[in-house]
Amino acid sequence: MNWTAARKWCQSNYTDMVVIQNQRENDYLVSLLPTRNNSPYFWIGITKNWKNETWTWIGNNSTWFGEQSWAAKEPNNNHRKEFCVEIYVNKGDNRGKWNDEKCAKLKSPVCYEAQCTATSCDRGRCQETIGNITCLCEPGFTGNRCQTAQCTATSCDRGRCQETIGNITCLCEPGFTGNRCQTAVECPPLSQPADGYLNCSGEKLTFNSTCRFKCHPGFLIAGSQDVTCGVSGVWSGPRPSCASYKQALLAVVGCAAVSAFCCVCFCWIKRRKRKEVAQVRQPEETPSPSTEALG
Repeated sequence: MNWTAARKWCQSNYTDMVVIQNQRENDYLVSLLPTRNNSPYFWIGITKNWKNETWTWIGNNSTWFGEQSWAAKEPNNNHRKEFCVEIYVNKGDNRGKWNDEKCAKLKSPVCYEAQCTATSCDRGRCQETIGNITCLCEPGFTGNRCQTAQCTATSCDRGRCQETIGNITCLCEPGFTGNRCQTAVECPPLSQPADGYLNCSGEKLTFNSTCRFKCHPGFLIAGSQDVTCGVSGVWSGPRPSCASYKQALLAVVGCAAVSAFCCVCFCWIKRRKRKEVAQVRQPEETPSPSTEALG
């Protein structure tokens, strides 16, 4: 079978073509394979698509190969399209060594049956090992099946870890979300002000980011020029605007005129009240004729 057909055969009858993760697994695999003098090789699950690409294992996309994995002077890409790999099983120094080969050549594959299942690890990733499996646990979980919740220093990025029954909960700091408090709250993009522009700190508009509004020459900023992204994803305060110097001057003159008018009105009203009070008091202070006669 060519390499592609060999892999399909492995997937139909087992799990896939064999994947080797370290030298110990390579040596263990060779110890299981028969010794052959005729056709002393098998396809294994490492390949690439073009000449300058890195050799990659199928399934886990690992790029591992040991210092002594390849046979002498290999891989040599002798025929320019040797993009698949065979493992030697003959006697001698080359047993267990690899050779790059054309994928169209006909050889038998080495297949494997997966030990990992969907239920192998409660809260982790299952990794095949020699005659066993290993569970690589998610942060905050321990045990041979990652079944025990346990808070660690890395359980929550920006929050406090709390242990619960069979799980952990991250109580996030203000401005952060996610099951591990790993995501900062984001505010919506701000539009550029008319006759002005804005500069924001950081690449993302996340919690505590600040944007400063500025005006083009000939314009004045009206309002606070800084806004900050809050814990709820809302920008602080109203948006400032840019006004031309002429508009600003008219506004100042208008305010001054209104203030002057109000002052005049206040003074006139106050003077009028004083006059009315004086008129009321005057008849009370004039002596009557009977008072003069008695005097």
